[in-house]
Amino acid sequence: MHKLFLSAAVALACAAAANAQNPTSSNDTSIRPARSRGDVGRSDPLFRRTVECVVERAGPRTRNLIATIPGTADEARIISSFQSRLDWCFDAAEGGISFPWNVMRGGIAEVFYHRAFPAGLPATPATPSAAAATAWAQPRAAAFASSEGAQMEMLHSVARCVVVRQPATVSTLLAAAPLSAGEGAAMRTLQPDLSACLTSGITFTASRQSLRGLLAEAALHYGEDANGGFVRVAQAPAASD
Repeated sequence: MHKLFLSAAVALACAAAANAQNPTSSNDTSIRPARSRGDVGRSDPLFRRTVECVVERAGPRTRNLIATIPGTADEARIISSFQSRLDWCFDAAEGGISFPWNVMRGGIAEVFYHRAFPAGLPATPATPSAAAATAWAQPRAAAFASSEGAQMEMLHSVARCVVVRQPATVSTLLAAAPLSAGEGAAMRTLQPDLSACLTSGITFTASRQSLRGLLAEAALHYGEDANGGFVRVAQAPAASD
């Protein structure tokens, strides 16, 4: 497991493969110190301000991150290059927070989602076929070079499947404030779709913060790819620091 440390105040923890079977669980996100639901509610605004700042200062590198396949070496190289930006962006006077790398990825994806689709996802075009959208949601083969990559990609695949099934509800969820009642109601509405998108024998347990990030990234790619025939997003090269 490797970690990024931000001025000894914010820790960005990278989940190990052993945790990746359920990396969005509140029990295995490697957050130090452990935080209650109330603590997450208090720290989430600081987390999002920090992520917004990183997007502003790191430029195309943050967008390149969202184009990588999760769990791959390209993703790891880009994430490790954020150290100086995170150090600069975090206001140590506000206390200490920590968050796993997959949560940061989701937060970055949401920044780009809201910029691209301020009014929510567009209506699904008449073409391509539903079969093309279903194929777009499937796990990408490149992720299976490692067990960690395979496990992470399965979660992203579930999120893409949910967006294909319920783009309007996902838009509603992302329009709601994080950890709000509106967000919670939308997540409850999506529960049957989450179940329907799971491969038999797979368990999906997600914190609200992590699930929101997974859906934000899936929604971003869905909105960008729908009118282009659901062509898969190419894996972008890692940007140097």
